[in-house]
Amino acid sequence: MLVMGFVSTMVFLILYGILFPSSELPVISSVLPVFDGVFDSGIWFFILGAMIGVFAILATMLTEATSE
Repeated sequence: MLVMGFVSTMVFLILYGILFPSSELPVISSVLPVFDGVFDSGIWFFILGAMIGVFAILATMLTEATSE
């Protein structure tokens, strides 16, 4: 299912590039200026790493609990 989602995303991106060659992607071009000043500080990368670590621990616990 994940591969199908990845392939369909790539197909739609290629199709959009063919149909509208001179325009940017609408979502990326409208969202990226919002995040220009947010990632200037290093604290966000620390928080992101801590969140990934916590979610990795929770995912490991859930898979071990449900594997039996």
